[in-house]
Amino acid sequence: MRRFRRKAGCLLMALLLLPALTGCTRVPEEEREPAPALSVPEVPWAAPDGDGVVGQERVAMLYLNGTGSLQMIPREITLPVAELHDLVKTLVTVLMNYPTDSEIAPWGGERTITLYGDQPVEVSGSICTVNLGTAALQLGSSDFYQMCVGLATTLCSLDEISFVNVLVADQSVGLDVSGTLPMGSLTGHPDENLPVLWEQMEAKRTPLGEDASQIPLSAMVTLYYPLTDGQGIGCENRILNFGGQTPSQVALGLLQAIGDVRKNQIGTANLPDLAGVMSYDPLTSELTEGGKLVTLSFRREIDGLLEAWQTDLASLAAAVTMTLTTFMPGVSAVSFRVEDSPLTELRGAPGQVTALGGLFRRNMFQSWLRGSAVVYFARDGKLKACQRPMNRQRTGTPRALLTELMNGPTAREKAGGMEASMPPELREDDILGIAAVGDTLLINLSESFRSSIQAWGREREAVLCYSMINTLGMNCRMSRICFFFEGKQEEYIAGDIYWAGEFLYNPELGKN
Repeated sequence: MRRFRRKAGCLLMALLLLPALTGCTRVPEEEREPAPALSVPEVPWAAPDGDGVVGQERVAMLYLNGTGSLQMIPREITLPVAELHDLVKTLVTVLMNYPTDSEIAPWGGERTITLYGDQPVEVSGSICTVNLGTAALQLGSSDFYQMCVGLATTLCSLDEISFVNVLVADQSVGLDVSGTLPMGSLTGHPDENLPVLWEQMEAKRTPLGEDASQIPLSAMVTLYYPLTDGQGIGCENRILNFGGQTPSQVALGLLQAIGDVRKNQIGTANLPDLAGVMSYDPLTSELTEGGKLVTLSFRREIDGLLEAWQTDLASLAAAVTMTLTTFMPGVSAVSFRVEDSPLTELRGAPGQVTALGGLFRRNMFQSWLRGSAVVYFARDGKLKACQRPMNRQRTGTPRALLTELMNGPTAREKAGGMEASMPPELREDDILGIAAVGDTLLINLSESFRSSIQAWGREREAVLCYSMINTLGMNCRMSRICFFFEGKQEEYIAGDIYWAGEFLYNPELGKN
């Protein structure tokens, strides 16, 4: 419970900070001059040569099913230094294999539950999806749900994770007799009574003999959405209210919500909806090899929708496939038709996907899922925060973040007045080494980097410096940053910025 209070405090701080940031998407328009850093004259560490793993040992909580207990039993463990994706996978593995005793029941009961597939754990932003093996289907609905609650509560003990989806062999599992009641995304429930949680879930079922189309449903849903210019897909969580529980109603509700996310990102409600360019309502059928197929038929007007949404058909299909298969129980494939012609191949910036028989499956698009990081560019000589899609396993990696800064704003961002915060000649090779000591990040940069700062000039030196400090501090969970140039510290380079010592990342600097 202590870690959950701390997490809530961090969330509150983030919410308080949000209005002070500006962004390339929907971040409020408040800009600021770079503020002075606090620095210390000397540091006791040598400059890194090459990259080490950036992070610290982490304390996490396991939430285990007890023998005869109505609540989960917490156990504190220490996790090794690792990137977030590997940290999550390790935590899941430890939970699944935790030794039993007089208090702790085996995870999954008498069944041996394993992870499934080549990528059994996905992490994008604060959303984690865990894919379990088919042995989990042998559990009763109540036992399966309570096992998933323990898994979600365990993962949500990490500050970075807020929502958890649990799949079995790439499919969502239905929690009623007909296999149609979605579990949806789960959050942490560290102190709650498990039977009570199950009763609340069970109450959402369509009563026997009643019309499912007349039974409303409210659920937490992970929505995957297409990124601008076909860069892939991202995801976010929302509570959705469905007017009924038939597969067609649920699918239409999900398609509407994907459009709502895209409208919010672009910043206008005057965008066409997917339902408005569909020839028929979504059709659900059974596949001979098992699982369900959702068929979506669109008119040619979908081309205008894609232009308005600033994306492409491949990224849209990827987002829809991931959303439907993650939430709708038993759905293992999605078929797309445009003017009654089935799509069998999709090409986008992340790659090409060919679907035998036009059946697009979740695992075909896992590599299309991106994470996002906040990077700082410049506008009118001031810092500006931008949400930047990135490889989801590298969003907390200092080298990847600095490389994003070096790449500068996109064409769309430049059209909005964005300017590079770093000289254009800088390249990833100018980062000689990165390491961490406790909560201090050590960055060793090249002599060319130092010369570029000098040539960039004193007028732009502060923006360059603080674009790095804010970007690294915001995304890497490090509170101190120390710069070296060719293995040594420099005091002054282009102007008044004192580069020696440590810079203390302080999110309060973003407040006016």
